[in-house]
Amino acid sequence: MASNESFFVEPSQSAAWQDLYDAVLLEYDTRTLFKRVEAAEAAILTRRETLEQHPDGHSERQAIVEALAYLAEVKKERLRF
Repeated sequence: MASNESFFVEPSQSAAWQDLYDAVLLEYDTRTLFKRVEAAEAAILTRRETLEQHPDGHSERQAIVEALAYLAEVKKERLRF
């Protein structure tokens, strides 16, 4: 199963949302943070949609759930949404 998961979880697609998410973690300027959160959420939701169509990728789906929860916290605490 791990080999199937490795095969399906295309690094470029997985890395795309993770890179955008990492940029949120490193951003301190609230004006830029809003844009970074927006970009990360869009990439994560697109990737989640792709993963829902396949049985593999459980660990990435879990990472997505955690990332979305953290982004919601950032919006509430730092951006005052």
